[in-house]
Amino acid sequence: MDAGRHMHTLGNKKTLFIMPLIVIASLVLVSPALANSAPYILLPTEEITIKVVKYPGDGCYYNIMLSDVPSGYHVSNGIYAGWCVDQDHYICQGVNYTARLYSSYDPENPYSSPQWDKINYILNHKKGTTADVQDAIWHFVNGKNDLTQAAQDMVNEANEHGEGFVPGPGQILAVVLYIDNNTQIPIIEVYVPIENVVPQYPLGPILGTTIFIAALCVYKYKRKN
Repeated sequence: MDAGRHMHTLGNKKTLFIMPLIVIASLVLVSPALANSAPYILLPTEEITIKVVKYPGDGCYYNIMLSDVPSGYHVSNGIYAGWCVDQDHYICQGVNYTARLYSSYDPENPYSSPQWDKINYILNHKKGTTADVQDAIWHFVNGKNDLTQAAQDMVNEANEHGEGFVPGPGQILAVVLYIDNNTQIPIIEVYVPIENVVPQYPLGPILGTTIFIAALCVYKYKRKN
């Protein structure tokens, strides 16, 4: 084999490995920019039915059941862990309410708060008891200050590390269940979907395409040699 042919073969081998790496690297570079703006989550825009089915809840303030949820969204009919972000109003257990769902990061969220980043941080870094977690949440939305040590520790950590926090894929996102101005506002825990990595382009097809391109390159290389 002459030197020119040898160099050409080496170039082909490099291309086989470089092409998939370029695609994967583009995912790595693009995804943080997308993830840092707001978690990608698809929620129904129409009203659904919610009901507090258990208080106190299992590892949460109360358990909330969603129903009448259309298919094709990142929430579905079922029971979710819920927390209260509104001490000034009440919600009755066992009563059906109609509510609209909003990501806590959605600028259209009617229950706005500059502290949603810290509340989401707490939901992803819980300590102590359920009551401790709820008190730490109330500190940021209702100014509650008579806190246990565990609740205060969560508040301190959220103040130190939670500013600008955005939950990533697989982490908990607070979703607001807005009923009206006279009923308590609950939030539920929803896991950020993996599509948050690259919302416009589902991760599975991209990786599948990458593997296909790599396999095609190998096939063509073997046929030439």
